[in-house]
Amino acid sequence: MRCPFLREAQVKYCQGAAIKKMITRNPSDITNERCSSAEYVHCPSLKQHHEEHAQHTRCPFLQESLVQYCSASSVTKYVPYSESSIIKCGNDGHRYCDLYLSVAAPSDRSKANHTPVVEGIPLPDSLAYASNHMWLDQTGDSMCHIGADAFLTRILHSVEAINFGPPKSSGLPTVLLSVNGVDLQLVFPLPVHVTGTNTHLRADPKKLVSHPYSSGWLFEGTLKEAGHTVPSEIPSPRFIRGKEAADWMTEEVRHLQEFVHNQIVPGHFGTEPIMMDGGAVHPEMLDQLDKQELLDIFDEFFSPYVSWRKIV
Repeated sequence: MRCPFLREAQVKYCQGAAIKKMITRNPSDITNERCSSAEYVHCPSLKQHHEEHAQHTRCPFLQESLVQYCSASSVTKYVPYSESSIIKCGNDGHRYCDLYLSVAAPSDRSKANHTPVVEGIPLPDSLAYASNHMWLDQTGDSMCHIGADAFLTRILHSVEAINFGPPKSSGLPTVLLSVNGVDLQLVFPLPVHVTGTNTHLRADPKKLVSHPYSSGWLFEGTLKEAGHTVPSEIPSPRFIRGKEAADWMTEEVRHLQEFVHNQIVPGHFGTEPIMMDGGAVHPEMLDQLDKQELLDIFDEFFSPYVSWRKIV
C-alpha cells in the first residue's frame, strides 16, 4: 500500500539552465510561456549555448517529466517517477516515516485499540517476533523493518544512547544500546541487507522506548537469500505471530519474574523472605541492578549467542 500523502505531477524545467528548477506544468500557461513558443529564441540562456538561430517551434532545452512528491511536507521535493522504487512512499515502508506518523498516525501502533496486550505489553499481531525480543515487519515487496518489542523496551527503559554497528560478514544487523552506563549489543538473528537505519534515535534514544513499533524502529532493508551463513553459535531462528506469540509473551513475563526473584533478589536481600516475594517485576527494577546483574538479564532474554533460549 502506498502512502496517502504521495502525489504525482507533471513538471517542466530548462535543461540548459545552470540550476534545474522544476515548475509544475499548467496547460493554461502554455500560450503565455516563452519556452513553448517561437519567442524562446530571445532567451539569454539559449544564446549562451549558441542556439539562438535554432529552427524549432519550442525551445530544445525545455524538458518535461513525471514526478512524485509528499503533500504533507512543508517543503515540496520532487522525485523523478523513474526513481520511485527507491523511496518508501510507494510501499508499506511509509508507515515508518516520521512525517506520516506525525500527520496521519500520531499514536504508536502499540497503543492502537486493535493491538493485543499481553500481561500489559502491547504485541501487534501484524509483526513476527524472534526469541530475543526483536520484531520483523516484512511486506510483499521484500522490504522489511526491524525493531525491539515492548517487553525489551520496558526492561531496558533507561536507554541513554543508541549506536548502529558496522555491517558484519554475517549480515546480522547490530545495534549497541547504552543502558545505565552498560553497553549491550542487540543482534537481529537473520541476515539482512540493510538499506537504512533510524539515525533519529541517536538524537532521541527515548523514542525506542516510547514508540517501539513505529518511529522507534531500528533497521530497514531486505532479507538476504536462503543459505546465507550465520555464526554457528547462533541457533536458526523461528519467528512467531498471533496467538503463539501471545502465549510466548505470557511465558516470558512469568520467566522474568522467576529469574529476578531466584537470581537477582537473593543477591540484594540474602535468603530471608521479603514482602511480596514472587510478585510482578516493577518496570524500574533495572535501576537497582549492578552491571553484572544487568548483563545477566540481558544474556538470559536478549542475547542471540550461546545462552539464547529458543522458542519452543
